[in-house]
Amino acid sequence: MPVVIPRLIVEVFEHLNFGGRRGYVFEPVSFTADIGFQDNISSVKIYKGPNFKSNPNYKAILHQHWHFQGRKLALGPGFYPNLHDMVYNFTDNISSISFASVLETAGPEWGTVPLIVECYEHAEFQGRKITILRDIAHTGDLGLHDMISSVRIFKGPDFPREGANVMFFEHVDFEGAQFSIRMEPMDYKKEIPNFAFLPGRFNDVVSSIKIEGWSSSSEFNEIVFEDEFIGNDMRPEWRWEDPGGGGAWSERQGYLEMRADPGQDLWHGSPPGSGGNMDAPRLLMDVSGDFAIECRLRVSPDLKEHGGLIVWKGPHSFVRLEKTSGPHGFRGDVRFERHVNRVYSLVGRGAGLVNVRELYLRLERRGNQFLGYASPDGTRWLSCGQTNVGMGDPVQIGLHTLCPGNIPPTLTRFEYFRLFKRRGEAAEYGLRMSQDAHQMTDHERQRLDQRQRARAVRDLV
Repeated sequence: MPVVIPRLIVEVFEHLNFGGRRGYVFEPVSFTADIGFQDNISSVKIYKGPNFKSNPNYKAILHQHWHFQGRKLALGPGFYPNLHDMVYNFTDNISSISFASVLETAGPEWGTVPLIVECYEHAEFQGRKITILRDIAHTGDLGLHDMISSVRIFKGPDFPREGANVMFFEHVDFEGAQFSIRMEPMDYKKEIPNFAFLPGRFNDVVSSIKIEGWSSSSEFNEIVFEDEFIGNDMRPEWRWEDPGGGGAWSERQGYLEMRADPGQDLWHGSPPGSGGNMDAPRLLMDVSGDFAIECRLRVSPDLKEHGGLIVWKGPHSFVRLEKTSGPHGFRGDVRFERHVNRVYSLVGRGAGLVNVRELYLRLERRGNQFLGYASPDGTRWLSCGQTNVGMGDPVQIGLHTLCPGNIPPTLTRFEYFRLFKRRGEAAEYGLRMSQDAHQMTDHERQRLDQRQRARAVRDLV
């Protein structure tokens, strides 16, 4: 069976505003009950897939009846939170989905697809099927919680040169016992016809799935801002925020220390409005357009660090990529979160990097798409997931630290922060920064000169 390189990827949701169970479709489905959605699709997200450029007129077609019959509605890439708003009032009446060329359209892109994982309800690839293209923190969101009995895994169009793994976890949020299936570059497809035969009794217990692969750097390769925290003064681009008043920062010779006291957090609680706060200290600066930000953390033997990178539009729209502390529930792993309209979602988790001496974190923005990475060496990057969050320009980027719950106070050391742009966009950004530099006060220019001299002396040594 040849692998399908999708032109469009349709994410269907049970409720309005992308709520309830969800599923993924990138090839025709003659009866949506086969994927667990019989007449109960109320909102959809449609992304450009890796093969979209081969036919930019491609659209997803929602059909009223099964076998592609009855009234139909053609939708291009975009987010459709309420199908009640559509001219045909198609909500809860979609019974089949097809694809065809209709009209050229713009829309959001899905991102990279390293592996394509087909999960089946029963052994021997029978029963309901769901297709997974990115990390899933809870298989219940796709309608197969503790119900996966067989899988097929195919190489995706963005398969890493060094291979990739699919990790199956016993519990939600990538917790509990785990089982890994490795895909090497020479592999085309792997099949597990019956999970009951696997060690550890994994039949009907899978609650979360992670697609894990290493990749190299991206198209953002021009540094347009860098702070190595030399000296005792904060650079003028930064703004320190500490709403709760319990945080602290200090620049040492070559690194920045950020402290947080117990309870300083950065979420709205669960359910929203219960037990959360926005008190975590953070160091922010403004930026517009696409970018990548990167930092390096020094990891202590007692794992006191709890912090990392943040992209902040406001308390109702931000993403966090951070190393957790040892006493935290994630036990030092990297976690990638999105917070939209007071609702928290775990995007992904980077495991296996607890005992490194240094940890590199990287966040990339392309439009409304955000991708998180972690690395032990700054060369090979482990994907921590990707998500879409609507943020208009400008946004604020930078570093944060926190101390959630009742864990001991945290101390996070950052050795540098870097902002990258694409090569063609770096010159424009540099010109704007140069214009801003002309507006510096004499004191700010003096501080900048001192910092540049200190960096030059250190480089000579």
